[in-house]
Amino acid sequence: MEPPEGTGGGAGAAAKKPKPSPAPPIAALADNILRDILLRLPDMASLANAALACKRWHRVAADPAVFRHFDALRRPPLVGFLLTDRGDTHFPRRSPNLLFVHATRNNPNLAAAAADGDLFFEDLPAVDSDAEEGYDWDEWRVRGCDGGRFLLSRGRAGLDLAVYDPIARTAVFLRPPRVFRGCTHMVRYAIVVDEADGSFLVIGFDFDGAVFSSRTGKWVKINMERVKLEKRHVRYEYEIFDTINSFTSDGMAAGRFAYWRSDTKKHRHFDPVERILVLDTTTMEWSVITAPFPPGESYGVVDMPEHGGLCLFSSEEQCLELWVRDGIGGWVVKKDFPLLNDWMKKVRRAEWMKRVRVLAVRAGYVYMEFWSIRKANSYFLVFNMRTKKMSVFPNNAEDPHRGSAFPFFMRLEPLLGPDEDQNVHLNV
Repeated sequence: MEPPEGTGGGAGAAAKKPKPSPAPPIAALADNILRDILLRLPDMASLANAALACKRWHRVAADPAVFRHFDALRRPPLVGFLLTDRGDTHFPRRSPNLLFVHATRNNPNLAAAAADGDLFFEDLPAVDSDAEEGYDWDEWRVRGCDGGRFLLSRGRAGLDLAVYDPIARTAVFLRPPRVFRGCTHMVRYAIVVDEADGSFLVIGFDFDGAVFSSRTGKWVKINMERVKLEKRHVRYEYEIFDTINSFTSDGMAAGRFAYWRSDTKKHRHFDPVERILVLDTTTMEWSVITAPFPPGESYGVVDMPEHGGLCLFSSEEQCLELWVRDGIGGWVVKKDFPLLNDWMKKVRRAEWMKRVRVLAVRAGYVYMEFWSIRKANSYFLVFNMRTKKMSVFPNNAEDPHRGSAFPFFMRLEPLLGPDEDQNVHLNV
């Protein structure tokens, strides 16, 4: 009998195919390859589950580069909104009256944390200050908010600073170097917190700039002459000086960015163009961009990696517009979100609520205030861009608070380790 074809037995028989080598076990992968795999997971919940597999997976998942990639997709727990009034003196040369509107009605844990928090800074220890007698220079004034911390200042020139966690009641006191001229020009500040490790940056500028890093505990001066202006708006050499001085209010955080709005409509002696001063805290590069909408519209800056990084959200009437960069450096409307549902129509007619103020954009949610110039009360709106649903928190204030408003979020907790209590719910 002839041997079956391919089984050998003759010179012309086919050679046996070599067996493929087995795939290396996942434990044999290098950290950089495992990191690339984790970066392909769809969301923070998947990353949290992967981090519980073993100590090595937790270590790689907790790498700041991996954590920050997903952090923009995590919705931080909203505690409430801190409101300030305008008063009769230019802010921040005064201590505003404060009002806190709680947003914890459906979360008893957050409600308990908010109840125990020092949200009006009453227990913040006193420090030696440049405060003068009279008026209220010795009171703490809120200058910024991010990552569960407030940036506060004291003194007439606002050069005594504190970064305060009102839930833990812990503070870091600092004072900027002599780079700022203090009494002659008000310093504009911003705070940016890194959720990956809890570190923070405090940025300030008047004619010159400086940045404090909690990682190093030092201030570093920044040359404001390096601010990049869009070429089509640069006409004179001194325009950088004039542009920087058009930003008179404090800044806000948007992911890795800090930004300041020129509020052109409030300062008519400047050019009728709304501009935004932006600091990229990863490269420490400053730039000034021109808003693609007319002055007077409410807007906010947001860091959206899925749309190329820095984007804008504007509010025209009761409609939100998401602006992204086009291929030639301009701006185009990527999406629009009508807000005028049956409830808003009813409130608009009954209470003359017509103005929508964008306060912040985080992880697919837009935080806004819906208010009227005729009434002191207002409504805070939290809009889910994915589901198009909206939560409403009423502000029943008897006095108007039309100054700066700060959504206050609890700081997101880092990923649990494999040796920790794995029954604890991961807030993702």
